[in-house]
Formats: sequence, C-alpha cells, structure tokens
Amino acid sequence: MESQQSQALFFPVRIVSGKEINIIRLLMARVSSTGAKVKSILFIPKFKGYLFIESDREYEVRRLIRGLTKVKLASTSPIPLQEIENLIASETAAIEIEPGDIVKIIKGNFKGYRAVVLSVPEGGRGKMLTLKLLDIDRDWEIKMPLTNVKLVEKKGEEAEGGAQSA
Repeated sequence: MESQQSQALFFPVRIVSGKEINIIRLLMARVSSTGAKVKSILFIPKFKGYLFIESDREYEVRRLIRGLTKVKLASTSPIPLQEIENLIASETAAIEIEPGDIVKIIKGNFKGYRAVVLSVPEGGRGKMLTLKLLDIDRDWEIKMPLTNVKLVEKKGEEAEGGAQSA
C-alpha cells in the first residue's frame, strides 16, 4: 500500500490547443479554492492540447475539471511517473551533426531540400548551422537553426562535401 502512494500517477486531460497556460491558471485557482488533492499540473510542449494532472485518485481530477467546457479526461487509466520521465527525456535528446553530414531541411523556405553541413558552431541550444544546398544548380550557402534540419546521412562516401571550406 505504501509503495502505491509513493508512486506518482498522472491523468491526461484533453484541452483546447493553444490555451494550455490559461487553463493551468484556472485549474490552479480551482485547486486552491476547492481543496482538491492535486499535486501538480504538467504541460509538455510536444503534446499540444494535453495536460497531465498528478493526483492519487481519478475522482479528484474529475472534480477539478467538472463544469469546464472543452476540458475532458482523456483516459481513465493513469500514466506512471516513469513514462512521463521518458516523454520529457526524449524531448531533450540532442542531434549529433558534424561538418560533411547530409541533412534534409524540414522547416522554412527551403523545406524539402538536401544540404551539406559546412560548419557547426560550438554552443548550446538554438545553434545555427552553415549549409550548402545540394538540389539546386547554384552554390548557395545558408544559415539555418539546428531544429529545422533532419540528419539523412553521416559523413562517409560524400568526401567532396567535407573538403570544401567556407
């Protein structure tokens, strides 16, 4: 019995996408006024339109969201803490990109084009890559955030992309 109480349970709640912060504020005000036994409310940006409410019982979550329009309990089965930790950890996984690698652009004006990485600056999140586009006739060098590209091929057979310098 004691191990069950120490294990955190999160109940997924479906809400209107884009209104997560406002609904969290409303729910926190309801927790303080009604005295619902809710430990925390979690929002993971990767899962837009969902909140995860930590509570020991489903009844407390239902009591908290009762009467709110477009706020519904998504599943009656709770999600254990280990799965929530995996969701958060997978969001922060880094991509290892080195000069000479071939990437595909997944966001922005050049979406769908392939490019060779010319340089990768040292630093943290939001770093800008210098790329040379492959699928066009001209030699174009562009700068693009790391989040806008997906690794297609590691440096290997394409030695000519790594031999050029900017």
